[in-house]
Amino acid sequence: MDIRFLCIQNGRQYFEVVLSGEQIFVGSRAECARFQKIHEEKVAFAQADAMRVPRSRAVPVRTYRAAARVRA
Repeated sequence: MDIRFLCIQNGRQYFEVVLSGEQIFVGSRAECARFQKIHEEKVAFAQADAMRVPRSRAVPVRTYRAAARVRA
């Protein structure tokens, strides 16, 4: 993932974030750096989530016991 200069428009510099040859974000240098940091955190979280062992059941099942009331 690279940050490259894109253009100057109305006196403002624009940069692009490039991933595998594709432009995925355009903004100021600081915005691109922030986007890159957030993107890397999300990818790391997704990879960690994929490595986790799946639950034994897809959906947790709750069981309720009806307690019998004993009256004297």
